[in-house]
Formats: sequence, C-alpha cells, structure tokens
Amino acid sequence: MVAKIAFGNLENQTVQKNKWAAGDVVVTDMGAYQHYSVVSDRRCAAGKLMLISATQRNGTVREEPYDIVAGKRNTYVVQTENKRPVSEVLKLAREQIDSWKYCASSNNCEHFKNYVLGLEVTSRQVTAAVGGSIIGATVVASLANAPNTLKLFLGASLGAVIALYTAKATAKRVEDGPA
Repeated sequence: MVAKIAFGNLENQTVQKNKWAAGDVVVTDMGAYQHYSVVSDRRCAAGKLMLISATQRNGTVREEPYDIVAGKRNTYVVQTENKRPVSEVLKLAREQIDSWKYCASSNNCEHFKNYVLGLEVTSRQVTAAVGGSIIGATVVASLANAPNTLKLFLGASLGAVIALYTAKATAKRVEDGPA
C-alpha cells in the first residue's frame, strides 16, 4: 500500500512520528506558505522529536520540539535531493543555531534547508511569489480600463498567492505508511 505521510493533529502524530528519520525534510503548511525543517536525531526532555529550522519567530535557527515548530498544522516528510550525509547535514544545521540571520526574502527556512543539504541556496516560494506578483500586476495593467495603484496591488497579490500555491512541496510517498 502506498500512502502519504501527513499529520493534522498531535494526537495522531505519536506513532507516525516514528516514521521520520534524522535528516528527513518536513514541511508544515502555514496557510499561504510552507515552513521547512530538518528532522533532528535528538529528542527534548519530554521525549518529543526535535526539528531544526530557521524561523521569523526566532529570527534565527533553533532546534525545537516539533509541536513548537508545527503546532497542530499539517506536517509531512517531503522528497528532496540531499548532497550530504545526514551527520554533516545535522552538524551544519546546528552550527547555524543563533548565527543564521533570518530574512524572508534571502535567508528563510527554505534557504536554510537547501544550505544544509548542499543544494543551491534559493527559495522556490520567494521566486514564485515575486514572479507571480509581476505577472499579476502585468495582467491587470494590460486588461484594466483604468489601472491604478490599488488594482495593480491586488493583481500582484493574487498573482503571488496563486504562484505560492503552485510552488508547494508534495509529500514523500512510502510503502506501508500510515493512511
């Protein structure tokens, strides 16, 4: 049986979290965007799995229990390229704790994930939002009878939201995983 690993609430996550392995990349749906974290090889004092990620909430990278990072939001493992061994990924991630300076456009959670995995340090979400904004504003400018700042802003905003939605990561599929 092929099933998607997905978690909606903490009560259902206890057993399913055992399927997560150190170095896995998990995504938490935050509404309009997705938050990327790397699964740690450590557990907190309460026995909860830890995630390492860059957040605006902290302004840097932290290693925190999954429920602090994800809350009760849908969180799942994603298939992603990795050019480094897990031990190096975790070492690099921990080296950035309290050093990484968070910036939504240039040093966000997706940039961090790509950095520790040895990939090009970019963000599909930022690229999509910027591109979608430009396309949305251009469409409004070309089609509106009297384009004004508000119409251009709304077109750019709608374009960004649509583009962000299309840039979302999909869940990794595993054999005999939870339904």
